[in-house]
Amino acid sequence: MLKQRVILVVVGIVFIVIIYNLPRIVVDNDPDAGLDNQEKTAVSAGNNRDLNEAGDIHSFEISPEDKEKLTAFRKKFMDVSALDKLGIADTMASLYLDYNKYDSAAKYLEYIAINDPSAANFQSAADAYFESFSFAMDRDKAALLGEKARYYYQMILEEQPERFDVRNKIAMTYISSANPMQGIMMLRQILEEDPGNEMAIYNLGTLSIQSGQYDRSKEYFEELVRLNPKNLQAQFYLGLSYFELNEKDKARKQFELVKSMEDDPAVIATVEGYLQELN
Repeated sequence: MLKQRVILVVVGIVFIVIIYNLPRIVVDNDPDAGLDNQEKTAVSAGNNRDLNEAGDIHSFEISPEDKEKLTAFRKKFMDVSALDKLGIADTMASLYLDYNKYDSAAKYLEYIAINDPSAANFQSAADAYFESFSFAMDRDKAALLGEKARYYYQMILEEQPERFDVRNKIAMTYISSANPMQGIMMLRQILEEDPGNEMAIYNLGTLSIQSGQYDRSKEYFEELVRLNPKNLQAQFYLGLSYFELNEKDKARKQFELVKSMEDDPAVIATVEGYLQELN
């Protein structure tokens, strides 16, 4: 989703890295534009070449034991039967997930989803691609990973159309696509069907902050904290919205509330920084 990061704060609360990659939202886009091509994503066939290139074990910190395991499993993967590949792919994906190497894990989980299709396997592949998409710092890579995640999430929706959580994630992948308004429309549709959907409210709130629409983000986060007062992220972003709208008394009260809810030093330091600016 690449422009300036809107919020490089709240380390202990959450890294909204998705926000980093979001394009500026042009609200007069045609929400139907490009729909004919929205699912023409070329999904990898999970071939040996792609998998052999997954996860350079020299590019991240890894224990010697796990490095040895991954090296051995990768070599073995190329030489065993298709049935045995599934078990090895699962093991390798788990190892990569232990190190938060979502992109590498996703390739093996995708191999499993393609060769053993089921809602559970689609979910695993989609979630790994979505996490990788969320942390991608390169816009083109984020777009590709988002397409991959969207493809497998849509496979889930074919069987479970009631899944609001899946629809929320699909919507967020569209935000970094050529048609971001489709994602916005999807989030609004979720709220029409389920007005109390916290994930959709949260997503629309953060997108409003990203686009500088603090009056809207205030409304979303006021509603979210009403629904769930324990949502620390919502409480913080409500304070940020007040801060940006120069509603100083409300911002000060909100940041003090966040401080009372969290003891993480990074969070407290961030909040105190805003409080100092308000004084």
